[in-house]
Amino acid sequence: MSSAGGSVQSATINAPVLPDISHEDVTIAEMKYERPDMEGMLAAMDDLQNGIDKGKNPEELITDYQAIQTQYSHADSMLSLVYLLYAFDVTDTYYRDEYSYLQSALSELDGQMQTVSAALFESSGEAQQLARDSFGEGYVDAIIDDDSYDESTIQDLMDREEKLTLEYDNLNATFTLFDNGIRWSYADIMSDVSLSSEEYYRLYDAYCAALNKQAGPIFLEQVALRAEIAKRLGYADYATYCYETYGRDYSPKDARQLHAAVKRYIAPVFIKASEKNDTSDLSAAYFEEDAFFSALSSSANAFSPLLSEPVTYMLQNRLYDVTDSTTKMDTNFTTYIADYRAPFIFAHWTDSADDVATILHELGHFTNYYHNAVVGYTAGDSLDLAEVDAQALVLLLFGDFDRFYGDLADQARTATLIDSMYALLSGCMEDEFQQDVYENPNMTLDQMNDLYASLSQEYGLQQVYGYQGTEWVLISHTFQTPMYYISYAVSMVPALELFDLAQSDMESAKNAYFNIITRKSYETLGDVLARNGLASVFSESTIAQIADILKEYTT
Repeated sequence: MSSAGGSVQSATINAPVLPDISHEDVTIAEMKYERPDMEGMLAAMDDLQNGIDKGKNPEELITDYQAIQTQYSHADSMLSLVYLLYAFDVTDTYYRDEYSYLQSALSELDGQMQTVSAALFESSGEAQQLARDSFGEGYVDAIIDDDSYDESTIQDLMDREEKLTLEYDNLNATFTLFDNGIRWSYADIMSDVSLSSEEYYRLYDAYCAALNKQAGPIFLEQVALRAEIAKRLGYADYATYCYETYGRDYSPKDARQLHAAVKRYIAPVFIKASEKNDTSDLSAAYFEEDAFFSALSSSANAFSPLLSEPVTYMLQNRLYDVTDSTTKMDTNFTTYIADYRAPFIFAHWTDSADDVATILHELGHFTNYYHNAVVGYTAGDSLDLAEVDAQALVLLLFGDFDRFYGDLADQARTATLIDSMYALLSGCMEDEFQQDVYENPNMTLDQMNDLYASLSQEYGLQQVYGYQGTEWVLISHTFQTPMYYISYAVSMVPALELFDLAQSDMESAKNAYFNIITRKSYETLGDVLARNGLASVFSESTIAQIADILKEYTT
Protein backbone atom coordinates (compact mmCIF):
# COMPACT_ATOMS: atom_id res chain seq x y z
CA MET A 1 0.00 0.00 0.00
CA SER A 2 1.25 3.49 -0.78
CA SER A 3 1.50 6.34 1.68
CA ALA A 4 -1.31 8.87 1.51
CA GLY A 5 -0.16 11.20 4.26
CA GLY A 6 3.43 12.25 4.51
CA SER A 7 2.93 14.59 7.50
CA VAL A 8 5.50 12.87 9.70
CA GLN A 9 9.10 13.98 9.39
CA SER A 10 10.85 10.63 9.78
CA ALA A 11 14.34 12.13 9.85
CA THR A 12 13.65 13.66 13.27
CA ILE A 13 12.66 10.39 14.91
CA ASN A 14 15.50 8.87 16.90
CA ALA A 15 15.78 5.33 18.25
CA PRO A 16 14.31 4.93 21.75
CA VAL A 17 16.35 4.69 24.93
CA LEU A 18 14.78 2.20 27.34
CA PRO A 19 14.96 2.37 31.13
CA ASP A 20 16.73 -0.58 32.75
CA ILE A 21 14.01 -2.55 34.56
CA SER A 22 14.36 -6.13 35.80
CA HIS A 23 11.38 -8.51 35.85
CA GLU A 24 11.25 -11.60 38.01
CA ASP A 25 9.24 -14.58 36.86
CA VAL A 26 5.90 -14.66 38.70
CA THR A 27 2.44 -16.04 37.95
CA ILE A 28 -0.91 -14.71 39.12
CA ALA A 29 -1.22 -17.71 41.45
CA GLU A 30 1.95 -16.59 43.23
CA MET A 31 0.68 -13.06 43.82
CA LYS A 32 -0.79 -12.72 47.30
CA TYR A 33 -3.32 -10.10 48.34
CA GLU A 34 -3.03 -8.64 51.81
CA ARG A 35 -4.90 -5.69 53.22
CA PRO A 36 -2.38 -2.82 53.55
CA ASP A 37 -1.73 -1.20 56.92
CA MET A 38 -3.68 1.99 56.34
CA GLU A 39 -3.49 3.04 59.99
CA GLY A 40 0.28 2.65 59.90
CA MET A 41 0.48 4.88 56.84
CA LEU A 42 -1.63 7.56 58.50
CA ALA A 43 0.54 7.37 61.62
CA ALA A 44 3.68 7.74 59.49
CA MET A 45 2.18 10.82 57.84
CA ASP A 46 1.41 12.31 61.26
CA ASP A 47 5.01 11.67 62.32
CA LEU A 48 6.28 13.32 59.15
CA GLN A 49 4.07 16.36 59.71
CA ASN A 50 5.37 16.63 63.27
CA GLY A 51 8.91 16.49 61.95
CA ILE A 52 8.14 19.28 59.48
CA ASP A 53 6.57 21.41 62.22
CA LYS A 54 9.61 20.91 64.49
CA GLY A 55 12.11 21.80 61.77
CA LYS A 56 13.63 18.34 61.36
CA ASN A 57 16.62 18.02 59.04
CA PRO A 58 15.37 18.13 55.38
CA GLU A 59 17.40 15.06 54.39
CA GLU A 60 15.79 13.03 57.18
CA LEU A 61 12.36 14.33 56.18
CA ILE A 62 12.88 13.23 52.59
CA THR A 63 13.98 9.78 53.82
CA ASP A 64 10.82 9.53 55.95
CA TYR A 65 8.75 10.60 52.97
CA GLN A 66 10.34 7.96 50.75
CA ALA A 67 9.34 5.31 53.31
CA ILE A 68 5.73 6.52 53.07
CA GLN A 69 5.94 6.42 49.28
CA THR A 70 7.02 2.78 49.51
CA GLN A 71 4.05 1.99 51.73
CA TYR A 72 1.73 3.83 49.37
CA SER A 73 3.11 1.97 46.37
CA HIS A 74 2.39 -1.32 48.12
CA ALA A 75 -1.17 -0.25 48.94
CA ASP A 76 -1.70 0.85 45.33
CA SER A 77 -0.31 -2.49 44.14
CA MET A 78 -2.75 -4.33 46.39
CA LEU A 79 -5.59 -2.23 44.99
CA SER A 80 -4.67 -3.31 41.46
CA LEU A 81 -4.40 -6.94 42.53
CA VAL A 82 -7.67 -7.07 44.45
CA TYR A 83 -9.49 -5.38 41.55
CA LEU A 84 -8.12 -8.06 39.23
CA LEU A 85 -9.19 -10.82 41.62
CA TYR A 86 -12.63 -9.22 41.91
CA ALA A 87 -12.87 -9.01 38.11
CA PHE A 88 -12.33 -12.77 37.83
CA ASP A 89 -15.65 -13.27 39.64
CA VAL A 90 -17.85 -10.25 40.35
CA THR A 91 -20.12 -12.40 42.51
CA ASP A 92 -17.26 -13.09 44.97
CA THR A 93 -18.24 -10.88 47.90
CA TYR A 94 -14.84 -11.06 49.64
CA TYR A 95 -12.82 -9.49 46.85
CA ARG A 96 -15.66 -7.11 45.97
CA ASP A 97 -15.81 -5.85 49.56
CA GLU A 98 -12.02 -5.68 49.86
CA TYR A 99 -11.82 -3.66 46.66
CA SER A 100 -14.59 -1.33 47.85
CA TYR A 101 -12.86 -0.86 51.22
CA LEU A 102 -9.41 -0.25 49.78
CA GLN A 103 -10.65 2.06 47.03
CA SER A 104 -12.38 4.21 49.64
CA ALA A 105 -9.51 4.07 52.14
CA LEU A 106 -6.91 5.04 49.55
CA SER A 107 -9.10 7.81 48.22
CA GLU A 108 -9.36 9.24 51.72
CA LEU A 109 -5.65 8.76 52.34
CA ASP A 110 -4.86 10.62 49.11
CA GLY A 111 -6.06 13.82 50.73
CA GLN A 112 -3.72 13.31 53.67
CA MET A 113 -0.85 12.45 51.33
CA GLN A 114 -1.43 15.62 49.33
CA THR A 115 -1.43 17.75 52.48
CA VAL A 116 1.77 16.34 53.97
CA SER A 117 3.54 16.28 50.58
CA ALA A 118 2.80 19.95 49.97
CA ALA A 119 3.81 20.81 53.54
CA LEU A 120 7.15 19.05 53.07
CA PHE A 121 7.98 20.53 49.67
CA GLU A 122 7.08 24.04 50.81
CA SER A 123 8.78 23.77 54.22
CA SER A 124 12.12 25.07 52.97
CA GLY A 125 14.07 25.70 49.80
CA GLU A 126 16.45 22.88 50.69
CA ALA A 127 13.60 20.40 51.19
CA GLN A 128 12.04 21.34 47.87
CA GLN A 129 15.32 21.03 45.99
CA LEU A 130 16.01 17.63 47.59
CA ALA A 131 12.51 16.56 46.55
CA ARG A 132 13.06 17.71 42.97
CA ASP A 133 16.36 15.85 42.84
CA SER A 134 14.81 12.70 44.33
CA PHE A 135 11.37 12.57 42.69
CA GLY A 136 11.61 14.77 39.63
CA GLU A 137 10.36 18.21 38.66
CA GLY A 138 7.00 16.94 37.40
CA TYR A 139 6.19 15.13 40.65
CA VAL A 140 6.94 18.12 42.87
CA ASP A 141 5.15 20.59 40.58
CA ALA A 142 2.08 18.34 40.48
CA ILE A 143 1.92 18.32 44.28
CA ILE A 144 2.43 22.06 44.67
CA ASP A 145 -0.02 22.94 41.90
CA ASP A 146 -2.72 20.54 43.10
CA ASP A 147 -4.61 22.94 45.36
CA SER A 148 -7.89 22.74 43.48
CA TYR A 149 -9.79 20.70 46.01
CA ASP A 150 -9.80 18.91 49.31
CA GLU A 151 -10.72 15.22 48.96
CA SER A 152 -12.39 15.20 52.38
CA THR A 153 -15.17 17.49 51.13
CA ILE A 154 -16.32 14.91 48.60
CA GLN A 155 -15.34 11.62 50.23
CA ASP A 156 -18.93 10.73 51.12
CA LEU A 157 -20.01 11.31 47.52
CA MET A 158 -17.14 9.28 46.12
CA ASP A 159 -17.96 6.37 48.40
CA ARG A 160 -21.59 6.38 47.25
CA GLU A 161 -20.49 6.68 43.63
CA GLU A 162 -18.18 3.66 43.97
CA LYS A 163 -21.02 1.53 45.38
CA LEU A 164 -23.13 2.42 42.35
CA THR A 165 -20.25 1.46 40.05
CA LEU A 166 -19.97 -1.94 41.73
CA GLU A 167 -23.74 -2.34 41.36
CA TYR A 168 -23.41 -1.70 37.63
CA ASP A 169 -20.46 -4.12 37.34
CA ASN A 170 -22.51 -6.90 38.87
CA LEU A 171 -25.57 -6.11 36.75
CA ASN A 172 -23.59 -5.91 33.52
CA ALA A 173 -21.81 -9.22 34.17
CA THR A 174 -24.91 -11.20 35.11
CA PHE A 175 -27.75 -9.57 33.15
CA THR A 176 -29.79 -11.77 30.81
CA LEU A 177 -32.72 -11.10 28.49
CA PHE A 178 -35.70 -13.44 28.87
CA ASP A 179 -37.21 -13.82 25.42
CA ASN A 180 -39.71 -16.46 24.29
CA GLY A 181 -38.80 -18.80 27.11
CA ILE A 182 -35.01 -18.46 26.63
CA ARG A 183 -32.53 -16.49 28.71
CA TRP A 184 -29.98 -14.69 26.56
CA SER A 185 -26.72 -13.25 27.86
CA TYR A 186 -24.94 -10.65 25.76
CA ALA A 187 -22.30 -13.24 24.85
CA ASP A 188 -25.01 -15.69 23.78
CA ILE A 189 -26.49 -13.18 21.36
CA MET A 190 -23.12 -12.15 19.95
CA SER A 191 -21.81 -15.70 19.44
CA ASP A 192 -24.88 -17.61 18.19
CA VAL A 193 -24.11 -18.11 14.49
CA SER A 194 -27.46 -19.82 13.92
CA LEU A 195 -29.35 -16.53 14.35
CA SER A 196 -30.58 -14.83 11.21
CA SER A 197 -29.56 -11.21 10.75
CA GLU A 198 -33.11 -10.09 11.54
CA GLU A 199 -33.31 -12.19 14.71
CA TYR A 200 -29.85 -11.07 15.85
CA TYR A 201 -30.75 -7.38 15.61
CA ARG A 202 -34.10 -7.97 17.27
CA LEU A 203 -32.47 -9.71 20.24
CA TYR A 204 -29.64 -7.18 20.42
CA ASP A 205 -32.05 -4.24 20.49
CA ALA A 206 -34.25 -5.99 23.05
CA TYR A 207 -31.23 -6.74 25.24
CA CYS A 208 -30.03 -3.12 25.16
CA ALA A 209 -33.52 -1.81 25.92
CA ALA A 210 -33.96 -4.18 28.86
CA LEU A 211 -30.49 -3.45 30.29
CA ASN A 212 -31.11 0.26 29.80
CA LYS A 213 -34.16 0.09 32.08
CA GLN A 214 -32.06 -1.37 34.90
CA ALA A 215 -28.68 0.29 34.35
CA GLY A 216 -30.13 3.67 33.43
CA PRO A 217 -31.34 4.48 36.97
CA ILE A 218 -27.87 3.61 38.32
CA PHE A 219 -26.35 6.18 35.97
CA LEU A 220 -28.97 8.78 36.90
CA GLU A 221 -27.86 8.44 40.51
CA GLN A 222 -24.22 8.66 39.49
CA VAL A 223 -24.88 11.81 37.45
CA ALA A 224 -26.52 13.48 40.45
CA LEU A 225 -23.60 12.57 42.71
CA ARG A 226 -21.05 13.68 40.13
CA ALA A 227 -22.84 16.98 39.61
CA GLU A 228 -22.66 17.56 43.37
CA ILE A 229 -18.94 16.68 43.38
CA ALA A 230 -18.30 19.31 40.70
CA LYS A 231 -20.44 21.86 42.55
CA ARG A 232 -18.67 21.34 45.89
CA LEU A 233 -15.29 21.72 44.21
CA GLY A 234 -16.24 24.86 42.32
CA TYR A 235 -16.33 23.49 38.77
CA ALA A 236 -18.84 24.53 36.12
CA ASP A 237 -19.68 20.88 35.47
CA TYR A 238 -18.39 17.38 36.14
CA ALA A 239 -16.84 16.97 32.69
CA THR A 240 -14.50 19.92 33.32
CA TYR A 241 -13.54 18.47 36.70
CA CYS A 242 -12.88 15.06 35.14
CA TYR A 243 -10.68 16.41 32.35
CA GLU A 244 -8.57 18.22 34.95
CA THR A 245 -8.21 15.23 37.26
CA TYR A 246 -7.10 13.11 34.30
CA GLY A 247 -4.29 15.62 33.74
CA ARG A 248 -5.20 16.29 30.13
CA ASP A 249 -3.51 19.15 28.31
CA TYR A 250 -6.73 19.94 26.45
CA SER A 251 -10.20 20.98 27.58
CA PRO A 252 -13.75 19.78 26.94
CA LYS A 253 -14.04 22.76 24.58
CA ASP A 254 -11.03 21.49 22.60
CA ALA A 255 -12.66 18.07 22.47
CA ARG A 256 -15.81 19.60 21.01
CA GLN A 257 -13.69 20.92 18.12
CA LEU A 258 -12.54 17.35 17.53
CA HIS A 259 -16.16 16.15 17.71
CA ALA A 260 -17.12 18.55 14.91
CA ALA A 261 -14.16 17.65 12.68
CA VAL A 262 -14.72 13.91 13.10
CA LYS A 263 -18.39 14.25 12.21
CA ARG A 264 -17.52 16.32 9.15
CA TYR A 265 -14.62 14.29 7.73
CA ILE A 266 -14.63 10.78 9.19
CA ALA A 267 -18.34 9.89 9.34
CA PRO A 268 -18.88 10.02 5.53
CA VAL A 269 -15.82 7.81 4.91
CA PHE A 270 -16.95 5.38 7.60
CA ILE A 271 -20.43 5.05 6.12
CA LYS A 272 -19.07 4.49 2.60
CA ALA A 273 -16.41 2.02 3.75
CA SER A 274 -18.96 0.05 5.78
CA GLU A 275 -21.29 -0.16 2.79
CA LYS A 276 -18.55 -1.10 0.31
CA ASN A 277 -16.59 -3.73 2.25
CA ASP A 278 -17.93 -7.13 3.19
CA THR A 279 -16.10 -8.61 6.18
CA SER A 280 -18.76 -11.19 7.01
CA ASP A 281 -16.36 -14.10 6.45
CA LEU A 282 -14.08 -12.65 9.11
CA SER A 283 -17.00 -12.19 11.51
CA ALA A 284 -18.10 -15.79 11.04
CA ALA A 285 -14.60 -17.31 11.30
CA TYR A 286 -13.30 -19.31 14.27
CA PHE A 287 -9.96 -18.39 15.82
CA GLU A 288 -8.23 -20.72 18.27
CA GLU A 289 -6.63 -19.25 21.36
CA ASP A 290 -3.51 -21.44 21.27
CA ALA A 291 -2.91 -20.76 17.58
CA PHE A 292 -3.16 -17.03 18.16
CA PHE A 293 -0.66 -16.94 21.03
CA SER A 294 1.77 -19.07 19.03
CA ALA A 295 1.48 -16.63 16.13
CA LEU A 296 1.89 -13.72 18.54
CA SER A 297 5.24 -15.04 19.70
CA SER A 298 6.51 -15.36 16.12
CA SER A 299 5.19 -11.94 15.19
CA ALA A 300 6.76 -10.21 18.20
CA ASN A 301 10.13 -11.82 17.45
CA ALA A 302 10.01 -10.55 13.90
CA PHE A 303 8.77 -7.07 14.84
CA SER A 304 11.33 -5.95 17.43
CA PRO A 305 13.25 -7.16 20.49
CA LEU A 306 11.39 -4.39 22.33
CA LEU A 307 8.17 -6.29 21.68
CA SER A 308 9.43 -9.87 21.83
CA GLU A 309 10.83 -9.39 25.33
CA PRO A 310 7.51 -8.45 27.00
CA VAL A 311 5.62 -11.05 24.94
CA THR A 312 8.01 -13.79 26.02
CA TYR A 313 7.70 -12.68 29.64
CA MET A 314 3.89 -12.67 29.39
CA LEU A 315 3.68 -16.12 27.81
CA GLN A 316 6.24 -17.77 30.09
CA ASN A 317 4.45 -16.57 33.22
CA ARG A 318 0.89 -16.79 31.88
CA LEU A 319 0.33 -13.13 32.77
CA TYR A 320 -3.00 -13.05 31.01
CA ASP A 321 -6.42 -14.57 31.47
CA VAL A 322 -8.78 -14.87 28.53
CA THR A 323 -11.20 -17.49 29.86
CA ASP A 324 -14.82 -16.69 29.15
CA SER A 325 -17.16 -16.83 32.14
CA THR A 326 -20.61 -15.53 32.97
CA THR A 327 -19.39 -14.23 36.35
CA LYS A 328 -16.21 -12.66 35.02
CA MET A 329 -16.32 -8.87 34.65
CA ASP A 330 -17.58 -8.03 31.18
CA THR A 331 -14.64 -5.91 30.09
CA ASN A 332 -11.05 -6.05 28.85
CA PHE A 333 -8.14 -4.26 30.51
CA THR A 334 -4.47 -4.42 31.36
CA THR A 335 -3.27 -3.68 34.86
CA TYR A 336 0.10 -3.52 36.60
CA ILE A 337 0.90 -5.19 39.93
CA ALA A 338 3.74 -2.97 41.09
CA ASP A 339 4.94 -5.22 43.93
CA TYR A 340 5.84 -7.84 41.34
CA ARG A 341 6.64 -5.47 38.43
CA ALA A 342 4.19 -7.55 36.45
CA PRO A 343 1.59 -6.37 33.93
CA PHE A 344 -1.49 -8.55 33.44
CA ILE A 345 -4.01 -8.76 30.58
CA PHE A 346 -7.64 -9.48 31.48
CA ALA A 347 -9.93 -10.38 28.57
CA HIS A 348 -12.47 -12.88 27.20
CA TRP A 349 -11.66 -15.31 24.37
CA THR A 350 -14.80 -16.26 22.45
CA ASP A 351 -13.03 -17.61 19.33
CA SER A 352 -13.85 -14.51 17.28
CA ALA A 353 -11.76 -12.12 15.22
CA ASP A 354 -12.53 -9.43 17.80
CA ASP A 355 -10.53 -11.42 20.34
CA VAL A 356 -7.41 -11.15 18.19
CA ALA A 357 -7.81 -7.36 17.90
CA THR A 358 -8.50 -7.04 21.62
CA ILE A 359 -5.35 -8.90 22.71
CA LEU A 360 -3.18 -6.96 20.25
CA HIS A 361 -4.64 -3.74 21.68
CA GLU A 362 -4.04 -4.79 25.28
CA LEU A 363 -0.54 -5.93 24.37
CA GLY A 364 0.33 -2.30 23.68
CA HIS A 365 -0.59 -1.45 27.28
CA PHE A 366 1.30 -4.51 28.52
CA THR A 367 4.41 -3.43 26.60
CA ASN A 368 4.29 0.06 28.07
CA TYR A 369 3.92 -1.30 31.61
CA TYR A 370 6.77 -3.73 31.01
CA HIS A 371 9.21 -1.12 29.73
CA ASN A 372 8.04 2.05 31.48
CA ALA A 373 5.40 1.61 34.20
CA VAL A 374 4.34 4.86 35.88
CA VAL A 375 2.68 3.97 39.19
CA GLY A 376 2.44 5.13 42.78
CA TYR A 377 1.16 8.28 44.43
CA THR A 378 0.26 11.06 41.95
CA ALA A 379 1.62 8.93 39.08
CA GLY A 380 1.75 11.18 36.04
CA ASP A 381 0.98 9.58 32.69
CA SER A 382 -1.28 10.76 29.88
CA LEU A 383 -4.37 8.64 29.31
CA ASP A 384 -4.27 9.60 25.65
CA LEU A 385 -0.67 8.53 25.19
CA ALA A 386 -1.48 5.27 26.98
CA GLU A 387 -4.10 4.59 24.32
CA VAL A 388 -1.59 5.41 21.56
CA ASP A 389 0.49 2.57 23.07
CA ALA A 390 -2.40 0.21 22.39
CA GLN A 391 -4.00 1.48 19.20
CA ALA A 392 -0.81 2.15 17.26
CA LEU A 393 0.56 -1.34 17.92
CA VAL A 394 -2.42 -2.97 16.20
CA LEU A 395 -1.88 -0.81 13.13
CA LEU A 396 1.89 -1.30 13.07
CA LEU A 397 1.39 -5.08 13.07
CA PHE A 398 -0.65 -4.80 9.85
CA GLY A 399 1.99 -6.65 7.85
CA ASP A 400 1.75 -9.65 10.18
CA PHE A 401 -2.00 -10.10 9.91
CA ASP A 402 -1.41 -13.18 7.72
CA ARG A 403 -0.01 -14.91 10.82
CA PHE A 404 -3.09 -14.07 12.89
CA TYR A 405 -5.91 -14.26 10.34
CA GLY A 406 -4.61 -16.56 7.61
CA ASP A 407 -6.58 -16.32 4.36
CA LEU A 408 -8.78 -13.63 5.93
CA ALA A 409 -5.87 -11.24 6.49
CA ASP A 410 -7.04 -8.72 3.87
CA GLN A 411 -10.53 -8.65 5.35
CA ALA A 412 -8.94 -8.17 8.75
CA ARG A 413 -6.89 -5.21 7.50
CA THR A 414 -9.99 -3.56 6.09
CA ALA A 415 -11.95 -4.31 9.24
CA THR A 416 -9.16 -2.85 11.38
CA LEU A 417 -9.24 0.44 9.51
CA ILE A 418 -13.02 0.55 9.72
CA ASP A 419 -12.65 -0.14 13.44
CA SER A 420 -10.15 2.73 13.60
CA MET A 421 -12.81 5.03 12.18
CA TYR A 422 -15.28 3.61 14.68
CA ALA A 423 -12.83 4.44 17.50
CA LEU A 424 -12.67 8.04 16.28
CA LEU A 425 -16.43 8.28 15.94
CA SER A 426 -17.46 6.44 19.10
CA GLY A 427 -14.74 8.10 21.18
CA CYS A 428 -16.08 11.51 20.22
CA MET A 429 -19.74 10.49 20.40
CA GLU A 430 -19.48 9.03 23.92
CA ASP A 431 -17.64 12.15 25.04
CA GLU A 432 -20.21 14.49 23.50
CA PHE A 433 -23.00 12.42 25.07
CA GLN A 434 -21.42 12.65 28.51
CA GLN A 435 -20.50 16.33 28.18
CA ASP A 436 -24.13 17.11 27.30
CA VAL A 437 -25.40 15.02 30.21
CA TYR A 438 -23.07 16.61 32.77
CA GLU A 439 -23.93 20.10 31.48
CA ASN A 440 -27.61 19.18 31.99
CA PRO A 441 -27.57 16.79 34.97
CA ASN A 442 -31.34 16.89 35.40
CA MET A 443 -31.90 14.94 32.18
CA THR A 444 -34.35 12.05 32.43
CA LEU A 445 -33.48 8.58 31.17
CA ASP A 446 -35.73 9.06 28.13
CA GLN A 447 -33.98 12.34 27.31
CA MET A 448 -30.59 10.63 27.55
CA ASN A 449 -31.74 7.89 25.20
CA ASP A 450 -33.10 10.48 22.76
CA LEU A 451 -29.81 12.38 22.90
CA TYR A 452 -27.83 9.22 22.21
CA ALA A 453 -30.05 8.33 19.25
CA SER A 454 -29.62 11.82 17.80
CA LEU A 455 -25.84 11.74 18.20
CA SER A 456 -25.62 8.30 16.60
CA GLN A 457 -27.22 9.84 13.49
CA GLU A 458 -24.74 12.73 13.44
CA TYR A 459 -21.76 10.37 13.77
CA GLY A 460 -22.99 7.87 11.14
CA LEU A 461 -23.39 4.99 13.59
CA GLN A 462 -27.16 4.88 13.25
CA GLN A 463 -26.85 4.57 9.47
CA VAL A 464 -24.41 1.65 9.76
CA TYR A 465 -25.64 -0.16 12.86
CA GLY A 466 -29.22 1.03 13.36
CA TYR A 467 -28.81 2.51 16.85
CA GLN A 468 -32.01 2.98 18.83
CA GLY A 469 -30.58 5.14 21.63
CA THR A 470 -30.37 2.67 24.52
CA GLU A 471 -26.98 1.17 23.62
CA TRP A 472 -24.91 3.56 25.75
CA VAL A 473 -25.42 1.36 28.84
CA LEU A 474 -23.08 -1.21 27.25
CA ILE A 475 -20.19 1.28 27.57
CA SER A 476 -18.83 0.32 30.98
CA HIS A 477 -16.46 3.32 31.01
CA THR A 478 -19.47 5.64 31.33
CA PHE A 479 -20.17 4.09 34.73
CA GLN A 480 -16.64 3.18 35.83
CA THR A 481 -14.33 5.86 34.39
CA PRO A 482 -16.44 8.83 33.25
CA MET A 483 -15.10 11.05 30.46
CA TYR A 484 -12.39 8.51 29.60
CA TYR A 485 -13.72 7.56 26.17
CA ILE A 486 -12.44 10.60 24.30
CA SER A 487 -8.95 9.16 24.77
CA TYR A 488 -9.79 6.41 22.24
CA ALA A 489 -10.48 9.07 19.62
CA VAL A 490 -7.62 11.41 20.53
CA SER A 491 -5.09 8.57 20.52
CA MET A 492 -6.32 7.13 17.23
CA VAL A 493 -5.18 10.21 15.32
CA PRO A 494 -1.42 9.75 16.01
CA ALA A 495 -1.88 5.97 15.71
CA LEU A 496 -3.14 6.44 12.15
CA GLU A 497 -0.32 8.87 11.40
CA LEU A 498 2.18 6.21 12.50
CA PHE A 499 0.36 3.66 10.33
CA ASP A 500 0.71 5.96 7.35
CA LEU A 501 4.41 6.52 8.04
CA ALA A 502 4.97 2.77 8.37
CA GLN A 503 3.93 2.21 4.76
CA SER A 504 7.05 4.07 3.59
CA ASP A 505 9.41 4.00 6.58
CA MET A 506 8.65 1.22 9.06
CA GLU A 507 11.85 1.77 11.04
CA SER A 508 10.98 5.39 11.78
CA ALA A 509 7.42 4.41 12.67
CA LYS A 510 8.73 1.82 15.14
CA ASN A 511 11.17 4.34 16.62
CA ALA A 512 8.40 6.86 17.11
CA TYR A 513 6.16 4.21 18.66
CA PHE A 514 8.73 3.05 21.20
CA ASN A 515 9.67 6.67 21.94
CA ILE A 516 6.05 7.23 22.89
CA ILE A 517 6.11 4.02 24.97
CA THR A 518 9.16 5.26 26.90
CA ARG A 519 7.98 8.84 27.51
CA LYS A 520 8.87 10.55 30.76
CA SER A 521 6.40 11.00 33.60
CA TYR A 522 4.22 14.10 33.35
CA GLU A 523 4.97 14.66 29.67
CA THR A 524 1.92 16.00 27.87
CA LEU A 525 0.24 14.59 24.80
CA GLY A 526 1.09 17.64 22.72
CA ASP A 527 4.77 17.65 23.69
CA VAL A 528 5.33 13.94 23.02
CA LEU A 529 3.58 14.03 19.65
CA ALA A 530 5.47 17.14 18.54
CA ARG A 531 8.81 15.60 19.54
CA ASN A 532 8.05 12.66 17.26
CA GLY A 533 6.95 14.76 14.28
CA LEU A 534 3.23 14.09 14.72
CA ALA A 535 0.57 16.73 14.07
CA SER A 536 -1.87 18.37 16.49
CA VAL A 537 -4.87 16.14 17.18
CA PHE A 538 -7.21 19.14 17.41
CA SER A 539 -6.39 20.68 14.05
CA GLU A 540 -9.19 20.34 11.51
CA SER A 541 -6.59 19.87 8.76
CA THR A 542 -5.14 16.89 10.65
CA ILE A 543 -8.53 15.15 10.73
CA ALA A 544 -9.11 15.99 7.06
CA GLN A 545 -5.77 14.36 6.20
CA ILE A 546 -6.57 11.30 8.32
CA ALA A 547 -9.85 10.99 6.40
CA ASP A 548 -7.92 11.01 3.12
CA ILE A 549 -5.64 8.22 4.39
CA LEU A 550 -8.63 6.10 5.43
CA LYS A 551 -10.48 6.82 2.20
CA GLU A 552 -7.52 5.55 0.13
CA TYR A 553 -7.32 2.25 1.97
CA THR A 554 -11.02 1.47 2.47
CA THR A 555 -13.00 3.01 -0.39
